[in-house]
Amino acid sequence: MTLEDFTAKLNSSTFWKEFTYSETKFSPRPKQQVELADGIVLIGSLAYVFQLKERTGATEDPDAERKWFRNKVLGKATKQIRDTLGYLSAHESIQLTNTQGHSLEVRGAELSDIKKVIVFSATDALPRDCRETQFYVSDTAGFMHVIAAQDYLGVLDTLRVPNDIRLYFEYRESVLPRLREAGTVVEEPDIMVAFLSELDLPVPGARERLRGFVQDLEAFDLRSILGDLLAHIQNPDPNHDYYRILLEFARSSRSVWREFKLRLVKSLDACKAGNPCRPFRFTIPDNDCTFMIAPLDPDWPSTGSDGERMRINALVMFTEAAKYAAKSTKGVGLLVSKDGDYICLDWCLLDYRWEKDARIENLLATTELFRDVKERMVDSFFFRGD
Repeated sequence: MTLEDFTAKLNSSTFWKEFTYSETKFSPRPKQQVELADGIVLIGSLAYVFQLKERTGATEDPDAERKWFRNKVLGKATKQIRDTLGYLSAHESIQLTNTQGHSLEVRGAELSDIKKVIVFSATDALPRDCRETQFYVSDTAGFMHVIAAQDYLGVLDTLRVPNDIRLYFEYRESVLPRLREAGTVVEEPDIMVAFLSELDLPVPGARERLRGFVQDLEAFDLRSILGDLLAHIQNPDPNHDYYRILLEFARSSRSVWREFKLRLVKSLDACKAGNPCRPFRFTIPDNDCTFMIAPLDPDWPSTGSDGERMRINALVMFTEAAKYAAKSTKGVGLLVSKDGDYICLDWCLLDYRWEKDARIENLLATTELFRDVKERMVDSFFFRGD
């Protein structure tokens, strides 16, 4: 598998097919075709632009490998990143097709955060000073991440959640120049430990602490649902509105996924057992978004035309009420129901400014629709022994 294939597969499984672009050729003018980047990830106003450099024709000569690194990684790749930024600036929009097969218009003016990432695959003969090169600063394009392919895999495999990966690269960008100025050399796992531990700066040799990192996939991982969401939509909207639901999860950290999955599992258990259960809700103030998860009341119809109407009405009502009670701008709702031996998941997203509504006020005042809520801090990452 080539580095391009490896990275494309890794990105599409982590950032989902909807946000990943591995084929980025476009025509800036008739009869001319250029490549925007080796890979792109677009999550709302956030973009990752990738350049990938894989060593072919390798030697055992450290000087020859250093020359390759300087020419291809620090030379050609950084220039190509600058070209990418130039294309995005020069063209009002560029049409690309994502890994899901959907064509979308990419508008550089709408990208407020562009992370530049150079991933390289070298041989064992690459000198240490090259391997310790973890970033490059361009006068025109700014900070560029330089990271070995196995380290990039390690970052995605450890963090799993798109927003945590964004925060990691922001942390990486903030600490590496300070470490260089101090003459401190760290490896990628040292940076990861410092990020997970919320340290001001990474410490050399800290990588051993990763052995104690708690990777509680069962508690938080939603990728089996979100990563293939389109396949479970019976009547997909041609405008791909479900992207907006994915976007809210992509903007949320592991702690949010964990809280969502906890309530999802409780809803699934209630639904399978045929037990009535009040809707669950929680709000993320930083994202101005409330999440609502509920099992359909077992006494309500769930199948046929009546059942479909009931599910839609219940989903919207519960989500609208949860959003209103929290005074959020956005609300993501999930309704769990049963159809024989099958489980049905109905989703919705509401997005509009909060305004006083007498109808919802009355609903909340005259029913015990939700449990009481309380504010608390939730951590994303844990280590054994903490």
